[in-house]
Amino acid sequence: MNTEETPKNTIDFILDLEKRGKRPSTVKRYQYDLEDYLAWIRVNDLSYEDPKVFTTTFIQTYFDFLSEERTYSYRTLKRVFSVLKQYHHYLNLHNKIPSNPVNDIQLHSLAEEGFSEEMFIKDAESERLMEIVPTAEGLTENQQKAYPYLAKRNLALFTLLLNHGLTLHELCSIDMRHVSFIQKELKVETDEPSTHRTINLSKKDSEILFAYYESIPVSVRPAQYSADPFFVAFDFKRLTYRWSYEDNRPKRLTEIAIQKMIRQEVARSGLRKGISAQHFRRTAILHALLSKQENDYIQYHFGMKTPLTLKRYLEYVEEMNSPIS
Repeated sequence: MNTEETPKNTIDFILDLEKRGKRPSTVKRYQYDLEDYLAWIRVNDLSYEDPKVFTTTFIQTYFDFLSEERTYSYRTLKRVFSVLKQYHHYLNLHNKIPSNPVNDIQLHSLAEEGFSEEMFIKDAESERLMEIVPTAEGLTENQQKAYPYLAKRNLALFTLLLNHGLTLHELCSIDMRHVSFIQKELKVETDEPSTHRTINLSKKDSEILFAYYESIPVSVRPAQYSADPFFVAFDFKRLTYRWSYEDNRPKRLTEIAIQKMIRQEVARSGLRKGISAQHFRRTAILHALLSKQENDYIQYHFGMKTPLTLKRYLEYVEEMNSPIS
């Protein structure tokens, strides 16, 4: 655990686990889950001591993110729930917080539920978003300083979200070796081999991705055909793309950072609250079905692990087309 960015309370909690004889593998799992939660606090521009962090409402937003964006199974959500519950119990036991806010958290997995209309993006909403993202409309003075650097990157991200339904994890996993501007292809490769696939990009999509790539200053630009990340993190204070000295390459953009960007751009576009990356993916899959693409192609293009995932969409389309009784 990086002690420079980790609050003392969290370090003390991990040390307490070790003192109580928890297995090293268990302690490591706790560290991983807690570090991810701490990243959620940071990306929401809150300090670790902010009272808001210790409320059920705030912690619920994290579990909603895990469910809606990462599509965690109920089993995985319960594991994270257990970690955060024990962590906050420790804080309460040592009089750091008055009560345990995790006790009232509601767990649900959208992957196991049916669809409803509000779980998709309307054409007017996606058109409005893609109109606003490349412009400086509605930006604060500070945001306008970063706009010249980020407008093309954000447009590239939304292009892959809306047109090809990539997940946050897939977006963050794209390396330069996966992108071919000449062949207009994008290889999607993550830790799950069964979801690996090659996506054919339209001329416009390819031009948008290339425009973003060329907008990165040469000194920190990812090297073509390399394992450098395609989407690079940005330092808003220094107004430059981040560099990982540990890996000696540009710093990879994180899932949580993309989700924060989506929230900001959705708000700037005046769209309804709650629109997330998963909304874009669902909509891309729905459009593919409505355009009469073959089921096998859709399952491959969107990296669906089993036909059961597509079945939920087929049932929703059937429900859409059913006459009202």
